[in-house]
Amino acid sequence: MEINIWNCFNISKISVDLNTKFKNGIRDKIKNDRYPIAKKIGIAPARLYDYFIYQTSTIPLNILLDLSKTIQITKRDIEMNICLYKQKTVPLKNSIRSPKLPIKIDPYFTSIISHLFFDGSMPRDGKGTYYNQKDKKIMQDFIEKIKLVFGDVQYSVREDHRGVLKCRIPRLIGEICKYVYQVDSFGTFDAKIPKKVFDLNKNHKIAFILTAILDEGSIAYDGSIQFGVSNKLMMEDFRRLCEDIGLATKPIRQTKKGGHYYTYLLSTKKFQEIIEKFNKKYPQISLRYKGERLKKALEIKNQEFFYTKSFADKRKKIILEELNRKPQSINYLANKFLIPPRTIRRYMYKLMNENRIKRKKVKNEYVYSITPLVKGHL
Repeated sequence: MEINIWNCFNISKISVDLNTKFKNGIRDKIKNDRYPIAKKIGIAPARLYDYFIYQTSTIPLNILLDLSKTIQITKRDIEMNICLYKQKTVPLKNSIRSPKLPIKIDPYFTSIISHLFFDGSMPRDGKGTYYNQKDKKIMQDFIEKIKLVFGDVQYSVREDHRGVLKCRIPRLIGEICKYVYQVDSFGTFDAKIPKKVFDLNKNHKIAFILTAILDEGSIAYDGSIQFGVSNKLMMEDFRRLCEDIGLATKPIRQTKKGGHYYTYLLSTKKFQEIIEKFNKKYPQISLRYKGERLKKALEIKNQEFFYTKSFADKRKKIILEELNRKPQSINYLANKFLIPPRTIRRYMYKLMNENRIKRKKVKNEYVYSITPLVKGHL
C-alpha cells in the first residue's frame, strides 16, 4: 500500500525542490509563456522566475501541481523527480531529502505511529516532532525506521538533564503521520489507537503492539509481560488489538494511587513465536533488551526443577558464592543461573532472616550482599 505526496497532507503547506534536469525542463517549457501561465495559475510572474529561472527557492506543491496541468506534466513525473520536501515557511534544515515517494504504508510506518503515541510528542507550538528514549540502540532503531519510511530525514539527538535522549525530526513527519493514519491526538490522556490501525493487516497490528511494549511495557525474567499507560481508552484499544492477533490479556487493572492502568499478556510462548516469525520480515522492529529478557524467561521456564531441600540448598549455595564475589540484584542472579526471580526472592527472604545476607536499594531495584558473619566462610 502506498500514498502519494499530494495525498499525505495539505498540499498548500508543503514545498518541494526538483532534480535540476527536470526543473530545467520545466523552465524550457514555460520560458516563452511565463506571464500568461503565471496569470492562469494565480501567482506573480516573479515567482516563476524564483522557482525555475533563478532556482533560488523551493516550490509550493499546490502551485507545482497547478502548473503541471497547464504544461501537461503528470503528477507521477513530478513525484519521481522530487529531491526534497518540507513544510512551507520552515528552513531547509527541516527537510526530507532523497525522499522515498510514494510513501509505503508498511509495518515500519505503523511502528513509527506507535512510537509517537507512547514516547513521542508534537508540541502545540508547532515546532518539531519528538521521540524520547533512554536506550541508545532503541533510539537508533527509531531513526532507521524514519529513514526507511521517509528517506534522508534531517534530525538531531540531544540528552536532557535526566539522561534521556530526545530526537527531534521535522514537524511535517508528525503531521503526515497524523493525516495518513487519521490520528485525532497523540496526547497522553486523550489518545486512542486510530481505526486505520485496526483496519490494516496482522503485521501492522503486531508492529504497533511490539513498539507499544518496547516504549511502555516491561518484561520480567519470570516471563510476565506488562503494558501500562495513564489512559484507560488506550488500554482498552491495546487489549482489543492484542485480541485481533490472537493474544489474550488479563483484565485492565488500576494502580492503588490511581491514574495508571495496566494489563498482562497471558501467553509468553505464543508472544515469542509471533515475534520470531515477524522479525524475519521486519528485523528493525525489535524489542531489543526486552526481547532478550523474554528469551531468557522462556529458557528459565524450561529448566529442570526438583521440590527437594537438597536442590534448594544447592541453589542457595551458588547464590551465596556469587554474592561473596560481588553484590548483585535478583534479575542478575536469575539471568546468570536460570532460576525464576520469584524463587530467588523466596531464598533471599530466608537468607535475610538467617542474617546471612542484607540488601539496599539502588535506583529501582534491590542489590543483595553477604553479611560479615558469612564472608570468608564459604
